[in-house]
Amino acid sequence: MQLIHPGALLVLGLIPILVLIHSLRPKPREVDVTSLFLWQEALREKKGGAFIKRFVKNLPLLLQILAVVLATVALAEPVWFYTPPVKGNVILVLDSSASMKTRTGQGIRFDLARKEAFRLIDDLPKESRVLIIQAGHNPSILSPFSNDKSQLRQIIADARPSDTRGRIDKAVYLALSFMDPDRDDRIFLVTDGAGGQLEKISRIHQRVRTILVPGGTKNVGITKFEFRRDLEFRDHYEIMLVLKNYNPHPVLCPIELTLEDKTIVEKTIGLRALEKKLLVFPHTGPLSGRAEATLKLDDDFPIDNRAYTVLHPSRDIWILLVTKGNYFLERLLAAYPNVMINSVKEIIPSSWTDQAVRHDIVILDRIPPPATERGNFVLIDALSPSIPLLKTGHISNPEILDWDRRDPIMANLDLSGLYIERATQVKAAARAGADNSLRPILESQQTGLMFAYEKSGLRAVYVGFDPTRSDLPLRVAYPVLMSNIFDWLVPHHLRFSTSQVKAGEPFPIYVGPRTENFSVATPSGKWYRYPFQSNPFEYVNTREVGIYTVEEGEKWRYFAVNLVDESESDIRVPVIEPPARERPEPSKAEPVAAEMDLWVFFVISVLLVLVLEWFFWLKSR
Repeated sequence: MQLIHPGALLVLGLIPILVLIHSLRPKPREVDVTSLFLWQEALREKKGGAFIKRFVKNLPLLLQILAVVLATVALAEPVWFYTPPVKGNVILVLDSSASMKTRTGQGIRFDLARKEAFRLIDDLPKESRVLIIQAGHNPSILSPFSNDKSQLRQIIADARPSDTRGRIDKAVYLALSFMDPDRDDRIFLVTDGAGGQLEKISRIHQRVRTILVPGGTKNVGITKFEFRRDLEFRDHYEIMLVLKNYNPHPVLCPIELTLEDKTIVEKTIGLRALEKKLLVFPHTGPLSGRAEATLKLDDDFPIDNRAYTVLHPSRDIWILLVTKGNYFLERLLAAYPNVMINSVKEIIPSSWTDQAVRHDIVILDRIPPPATERGNFVLIDALSPSIPLLKTGHISNPEILDWDRRDPIMANLDLSGLYIERATQVKAAARAGADNSLRPILESQQTGLMFAYEKSGLRAVYVGFDPTRSDLPLRVAYPVLMSNIFDWLVPHHLRFSTSQVKAGEPFPIYVGPRTENFSVATPSGKWYRYPFQSNPFEYVNTREVGIYTVEEGEKWRYFAVNLVDESESDIRVPVIEPPARERPEPSKAEPVAAEMDLWVFFVISVLLVLVLEWFFWLKSR
C-alpha cells in the first residue's frame, strides 16, 4: 500500500486532544449520604469484572481514536498495487537469429530465451491462450493459439536458432495481425536486440513487451569474403576480406585462407577498438574448388569466424549448331576459348532428343526443330512446337520500339537504330499467358522480335529475324548479346565465378536436362532428396552456414552459405532509452501492476466506528 498524500498524517495530532478532553472531570458536589452503598460497591468489585468495566468505560475514547486514525489514512489517499489477471491472449515472438547462438556463462543466448519463454507460459492463467512465432530470416508460426502448457513448452524446447540474420520487425508485424483490439492481448518479444531493429520495434505498439536476453560480449567477425579475377591477366586474382572488431579494446587476429584444405594465406592482423578493416591479398595461379577464411581466435560468437565460397573457373560449353551456313555466327563461336562446337546441316528426328540432351546448348539457325521437352535452345528465325509462339506473317523493316534493360539477356546492350530487313510476325499462343513462362525482351511496333521462354526444364531464346539480314553482326552488341544468352542458358560456364549466398536467401541450382531428381547435403551432413521441378531449382533451406553438396547422378558440386552480416555480428545488447513522457518498457515478462484506491473503504470504516461509539455512549447514559 502507498499513500498519495502522506502529509495528511498530521491530522493524527488530534489524538492527544481527545485524550485530554476525556481526562477532564467536572467539579464534585458535596452530598450527605449513608455509607452503605460503599460496602455494596466493594462487594461488587470483589466479585470481579472491574477491568472489563473500566475498559467499557474507556471504549468511547478508543473508538474515537480509531475513527481519527481511519479518517487520517483516508485523507492520505491510500493506494493498493496488485497484479490483475491477464484477460487476453498472449503472442510470444521468439528470436531465433544467428546472434542468439552467442555463448554465455549459462549456455547460448537461445537457452536463456527458452527459459524466459517457459517462465512466461507457466505464469499465465489457464484461460489465456498463447501463439508462438519464431523470428528468423522469415517469421514462422510454431504453434497456433493454445492453452495447453505442456504442448507449448515442448514446442519451445524443440525450437532451434539458425545461422541467418533476424528479421524481428517482420515477426512483430505478423504478431500484431493476430491481436484482438477488443481484448487485452499482449505481445512478448524475447530477443537479444542484435540487428539494430529493437529501438524501432519498441515503439511500434504499447502492448509489445521486450524481454532482453544478455550474455556474451567478445566478438571479431568476417563481414565480407570475395574473389575477383584480374581483367588483364588470366591467372591473377585478388582475395578480399573485410573484418570488424566489435570489442571496446584492440585485438590481434590470426587469419588463415585455405583452398581445398591447402593454406594459401596465413597472417596476423591488428584491429583497433571497433575498427573495420578491408584486406586484399593477391594470388597467382588457377583457383578452383572450396575456399575458406578462418579467424583463429576464441570469442563469444564463433559463427562469423569462418566464411566460405566455391570457385568455378570458366568451363567448356558443348554446343550443337544446326545451320546450313552462317559466317558471322560461326566466327563468333570460334572466338570463345571454352566453346566446343558440333555442327550439322540437318536434323535427324530419330536421334534428335539424344543429341539435344548431350549438348549444353543447341543453336538452330533458320531450321525449325521437332518438339522437345527439355534442353537449352537458341532459335534463330526458327519456331519450335514446344514454344507457345505462332507465326502470322512477315514484316519488312521493323522499327525497334524498346527492349527490357532489366532482363539479364539484354544487359549492357544498346540496340537503338538497329536495321532489320525482314522479321517474322508472331503472336503468343493462348497457353503462353497462363504461367508467364514466355516474356518479350525486344519489341517493335508491329511484333515482338525476341522472346525468352522458361518452363519445366526447357529454356529457349527466340530471335525473330535472320541476323545476317540485319546490321546486328556488325555491332558491338552482337557478341555481348550472345554472351548474355549463353550465360542465361548455362550460368557460370563462360567466366570465372563463385557460388555463395547469404544465410536464409535462396540459391538457384541448375540441373541437367536428363535429371529426374537430385540430392542436397547440408553442412551438418543431413541429406535431402528433391524431384526435378524447374530449372533452376530454388533451394531455400539455407539456414546453416557452411559448404553444401549437390549430388546429381554421378556429378558432385558445391555452394557456400555465409552469415557476413555486419549488424547481426554486433552482439552487444542495446540499451533502449524511453522517450519523454513515456513509461519505460519492462525488461522482464512481469504483468503490469494495477492501482486500487482504498480511501473509500477507510471512510466507510470511519462511519461504522462513529455509529458504534454513539451506541456505547447511549448505553452508558
